[in-house]
Amino acid sequence: MAHQKDLPSTAYAILGLLTWGEMSGYDLGKLIEGSIAHFFFRPAKSQIYAELRRLVGRGFATEREVAQDSRPDKRLYAVTPDGRQALRRWLDGSEAGPEVFRSPLCLKVFLGAQMDRETLAAQVKTALLQAEASLAAFQGDEREIAGRPEFFYPNFVLQRGIAHERATILWASDVLKALEQEQEREGA
Repeated sequence: MAHQKDLPSTAYAILGLLTWGEMSGYDLGKLIEGSIAHFFFRPAKSQIYAELRRLVGRGFATEREVAQDSRPDKRLYAVTPDGRQALRRWLDGSEAGPEVFRSPLCLKVFLGAQMDRETLAAQVKTALLQAEASLAAFQGDEREIAGRPEFFYPNFVLQRGIAHERATILWASDVLKALEQEQEREGA
């Protein structure tokens, strides 16, 4: 049997999502896009299928073909008992490690003295609008899952996403205000 260190965290993420039920690679991609893509990873379709093949090869997932009338046959994947055990070992045994925050916008703001101020302000404004849209989407998700016990744990991460978007909105607003004040001082 393979050891937990043999798989990347992306494989365990996919394995964990398969615990929600049997699904196709396409369905898995949609689930990722609506959930863990916000905070963990947004894989290419090819990566999803590569990880599914790896999980099946390790005996951590099963694969079966389902005939469809008007569309090509599809493959459905499900977690196996060995897969559940491997996932549990990984979840219990691995350290989460420090969070990594990567933001090209923060780098641009950090190096803002080298940029045209109006260009920087436009990019910060775009980020502000994106954060507002994400916050609205997260709040819609929050209303949709309210009181549903199967979303008890995912709701904690959703709340983190809401807090992050609110912090981004506040930060971007402060940056825009400071840039505007700086421009007024220079113009005086």
